[in-house]
Amino acid sequence: MLACSLFIFAGCKKDSSDDQNGSVKFRCINPMASGLKSAPEMKSSESVWVNPSLVGETTETLMISLKLCIEDVWVSMDEVKAGKPDNLQWHKLTTVTNTKHKLFEDYEFPAVDIPAGTYKSIKLTFKNVFYRVAQLASDPNVRYELVETMGGSGDPCNENDDSWAKTNYFSTDGNHYLDGGVFKLASAGEKVNGFTIEPGKKAILSWRLGAGTTETCTNYLIDVNGNREWDCGIDEVEIECPPSIQYMWDFVVDYE
Repeated sequence: MLACSLFIFAGCKKDSSDDQNGSVKFRCINPMASGLKSAPEMKSSESVWVNPSLVGETTETLMISLKLCIEDVWVSMDEVKAGKPDNLQWHKLTTVTNTKHKLFEDYEFPAVDIPAGTYKSIKLTFKNVFYRVAQLASDPNVRYELVETMGGSGDPCNENDDSWAKTNYFSTDGNHYLDGGVFKLASAGEKVNGFTIEPGKKAILSWRLGAGTTETCTNYLIDVNGNREWDCGIDEVEIECPPSIQYMWDFVVDYE
């Protein structure tokens, strides 16, 4: 499951008819990058990246972004509840299933029509492997792309792993996963507060890294085996965030 994260959806509740549609476009935005010093341009299409050497037993870096594979996104007016099966009616926000890793801020899916109403749950699927993108605190021109898994930096790790992580189900009660055909609560703090799709209007559903703050987290890369290279599943990362970052993520809704 995604760690250290809290999903917050904002929106006004209004009565709406199920036979009327609005449209919604899903995108990701990264305000954190604007607060950093200039660094080499990043491209999602960059297929080969060789990390520079770590600078010591502990390498202090600043998080820039994430490179991950978001497969598909769904929303539901129903609520995910622990102990209940997934019999919710889901509306898919992605027209084509994505299979490629992209920088967080490069995600933008075309708008789709869905029934108007208040949505209380969201379902997200991800590939198990992702990359933490960071720059050396003492030199913004030095950048790292650190392969990790959704389970954490200490989990077994293979950069060629093409498997999918457990599906994330978020609702008013928190973040859930399916186990034995029913939902189990993974994190009560990672909630969805609900958002509204209005008839005839286009909504922009934005997933924001850092929950809108331009400050970023310091990532201390711990070189456990002393080879001055980042080794996923062996080396560790300690994360220190400023007080302005209460949550790692949030969602906001705007209308065009």
